[in-house]
Amino acid sequence: MVFKNRFEAGKMLGNRLKQLKELTNPVVVALPRGGVPIGVEIAKSLDAPLDILFVKKIPSPINEEAAIGSVSESGQIFINKDAVDKLNIMRVNVDEEYIQQTAIEKIREMARKRDIYKVEPIPLEGKDVILVDDGIATGASMYLAAQSVVRDMPKSIIIASPVAPLDENLLKMLRSVSHHLEILETPPMFMSVGQWYEDFHQLSDSEVKELLSKFKS
Repeated sequence: MVFKNRFEAGKMLGNRLKQLKELTNPVVVALPRGGVPIGVEIAKSLDAPLDILFVKKIPSPINEEAAIGSVSESGQIFINKDAVDKLNIMRVNVDEEYIQQTAIEKIREMARKRDIYKVEPIPLEGKDVILVDDGIATGASMYLAAQSVVRDMPKSIIIASPVAPLDENLLKMLRSVSHHLEILETPPMFMSVGQWYEDFHQLSDSEVKELLSKFKS
């Protein structure tokens, strides 16, 4: 199915997650920017607090849109070996210097974003953490987000997203870092997350800030 927008998808995910009996102390953690509207609707459905977690992709040196890995705001790095190997076959060298320099730039960018959004992290120890994004493509960002959250010693980690490709390797990777995987649609023909939304405009910082501010008030 195609979702009308992120809010509709979030409401549908929230209704699905309400059926999980093991959720006793949930905290919704959204990946900005696209995951925030989804997270707002899920948090409303579950009457749960909302937090954010920044994870940025490390782009391919030949294509800014293609990820070869990701970095979290705490400095953890995940590199997709298959993506790097494909670039090596094309004689595009991805060395350690490129990865480290790009990661540093992304960490600085995420620090600026957290300052803009003015969100204080919620303690996650002993909580049922629901990691949320508006879609999963390669899984690099969500995988690293889950790895990052493990450090906070939550009771459980649930990964929730409206859509992800029907890729057993990807789903297996996500299951390896979570206790439960909740995805509404797993289409076999998957080109991009945006194709599964009627409205998939890129959210501005001001839109995200407003959504977070309204949720708190």
